[in-house]
Amino acid sequence: MTRDEIITESNIFTNGKLSTVLKELEHCGFIRKYNQIGKLSKGAMYQLVDFYTLFYFKFILENKRHDPNFWSKSAGSNLYNNWCGLAFERVCFAHIPQIKHALSIGGVVSNEYSWFVRKTDDRPGAQIDLLLDRGDQTINICEIKYTSSSEFVLNEEEETKILSRRERFIEETGTTKAVHLTLITTRGLAHNSHSDIFQNVVVSESLFEK
Repeated sequence: MTRDEIITESNIFTNGKLSTVLKELEHCGFIRKYNQIGKLSKGAMYQLVDFYTLFYFKFILENKRHDPNFWSKSAGSNLYNNWCGLAFERVCFAHIPQIKHALSIGGVVSNEYSWFVRKTDDRPGAQIDLLLDRGDQTINICEIKYTSSSEFVLNEEEETKILSRRERFIEETGTTKAVHLTLITTRGLAHNSHSDIFQNVVVSESLFEK
């Protein structure tokens, strides 16, 4: 959410205290502040990233009956699988230097961003959670995909969505840089007729290398 959206949704007044609170939450690691690529800091976004707080909202707050076995009963459910995907995204955000190292761009000046465009009457919205804007005239669009026990399998439908996001990003930003598609996943990529759209693949083990 933007600062203005936070003010609107929480019905609080904009003042110096809000700036202080947001800055303290950011410094303590509860939220992250990021700019959209190509936009000024005035339109910065704030995102909740604290692992326990996110877990609380998904699993503790939803446990209306205070069932002590709620967590174990949720294993394998859509709720659990969605949480795993979100948690893996947060792990990736916390290990961006390792991702850059795995891509062999640790020595290249680069900045990380997120990007989205809202839907219009005639076009759907689009969102990219992680972009690496590099000083060598290249941008990595990072697709983060969690799988529990096997390689990620890219099908035709998902390929179309990813390529559409890439083209929409180029169109909306007007970038002239080379735009590469990078997959970050838990157990690697299964090779098929669709998998060649990715120039790079980073697996979860790389996130924890020193």
